[in-house]
Amino acid sequence: MEVPILVIKDKQAFSTDGRVIGNPVFVARRFFDDGAKLIHIIDRDALMGLSTNMDIYDKLTYFVNVQVECAQNLPLIHKLLSFKCRVVIRSPFSLDFSALEEKKLLVLMISNPADLKVSGDFFDLILADYSPDLFESALKLKKRIMVFGKDLENVPEKYQKKIFGVISDFSD
Repeated sequence: MEVPILVIKDKQAFSTDGRVIGNPVFVARRFFDDGAKLIHIIDRDALMGLSTNMDIYDKLTYFVNVQVECAQNLPLIHKLLSFKCRVVIRSPFSLDFSALEEKKLLVLMISNPADLKVSGDFFDLILADYSPDLFESALKLKKRIMVFGKDLENVPEKYQKKIFGVISDFSD
């Protein structure tokens, strides 16, 4: 599954190279119309712990699945989960997610195989930087795995069918 990246800040959508590309809802609708089932959002405001763009997620989740990178901030995570957004947390993390009911919406972005030991509360994994050790360790956890488009060519062909999604810039 192809998963386009959308950067959001101050209620505007940007490409990964920083160009303003318009209203996030309209851009996401174009991705959806082009076949996207899931959109990976890098929310620059949410990464700072701000809930500035919640109205956008309320609109997006009516027609497409989104996963949002955000800060380790439980009130913010609860708000995103209330809109049925998948929430992406980078490892290492310091929060206790065991009390959250919507664990199927938690996604762990990981770059160190040692951090996989804390993946129990997360439903899916995103490999921030591909390495054979990280990929093979992640496979053993029986979780869905996503990789970035820049790393896909490094994944051996025998494992490519085990990838749930490929996150890439729409201009790739």
